[in-house]
Amino acid sequence: MNVSEYIASGILEIYVLGELPPDEATYVEEMAVQHPEIQKEIQRIQETNEALAMQSSMKPRASLRNEILDQLAPEPEKTEARAEVEPLGKQRSLLPWQMAAAASILLAIASIFTSIYFRQQWKETELELNQVLAQNQEIASQYNTATQREQQLSNDLAIVTSPDFQQITLKGTDVSPNSLAQVFWNAEASQLYLNPGSLPDPPSGKQYQLWAIVDGQPVSAGVLDLNETQKLVAMQDGISKAGAFAITLEPEGGSESPTLEQMYVMGTVAES
Repeated sequence: MNVSEYIASGILEIYVLGELPPDEATYVEEMAVQHPEIQKEIQRIQETNEALAMQSSMKPRASLRNEILDQLAPEPEKTEARAEVEPLGKQRSLLPWQMAAAASILLAIASIFTSIYFRQQWKETELELNQVLAQNQEIASQYNTATQREQQLSNDLAIVTSPDFQQITLKGTDVSPNSLAQVFWNAEASQLYLNPGSLPDPPSGKQYQLWAIVDGQPVSAGVLDLNETQKLVAMQDGISKAGAFAITLEPEGGSESPTLEQMYVMGTVAES
């Protein structure tokens, strides 16, 4: 809330009347030190209240003293036949200065309740605004995630449909006969992508590693981080020649040479 909204909230009027809790009054004083316009508004409210009080204090007329003495004088004893209560029409009316003072008090009370009402409305509005902002942030986050996912799928589609990429199917071995994976390889550009397919989740402390068989020797093409939202995983570039590809289960971080007894899938490259 900016300074103008803070001034219009009515909290300064409550502060001048001395009705704020100590902690909130301290906050108003701190705001007044930081913002001269708030201090100026407090002075204006004080001067206005003083002016109202001065207007309410009318100079008594000369005959007022005698009237008061007459009212304080003992009344003559009433007879039993006289009513103990005077008729309503003969009750004493309020003096003008008393009426003005009462009006001033009523105005102050009304101002306090009005300020409290608008302050409560402001708090409720602020809470609703925070809720809307939180919802907007959640929607923005979901939108960004969906946009990234759409971009990823678009990139994957461009790779799998590109004639520059050769698709090599890696079939399950005796270690994992139901496993299946795919390699998309652009030999000319030395680009390599892997679709994990149906590889099972690796156990704790283990990680899959892709190997290219080049002239009968395994060459690491990088380790694989499985991601449910990602179908194609970019593997290590630089593989421009290979006769086959295989995936083994290795210690986390990969190995310098494949663990053959933990080979899950393998596939040969078709000759062009």
